[in-house]
Amino acid sequence: MGLTFRHDIPANLADNSEVLLPLHEAIVLWDGEEREVLVIATGRRPLLGTALLDEQEVVIQFTEGGLVTR
Repeated sequence: MGLTFRHDIPANLADNSEVLLPLHEAIVLWDGEEREVLVIATGRRPLLGTALLDEQEVVIQFTEGGLVTR
């Protein structure tokens, strides 16, 4: 994805083991504004954390083709 690498951070996994994961920075368009965000690369698909949802309301239907609204 060409994201800028910042540094590695420790992460605690569900089995209570600890690993180091690369932290990157990115700029996303969120609610019509560009925002700098941090992205943890955990494999083939980087994860963008839920910090973007601060002070937001999100409704998700956890079904195939379910609706997501905010």
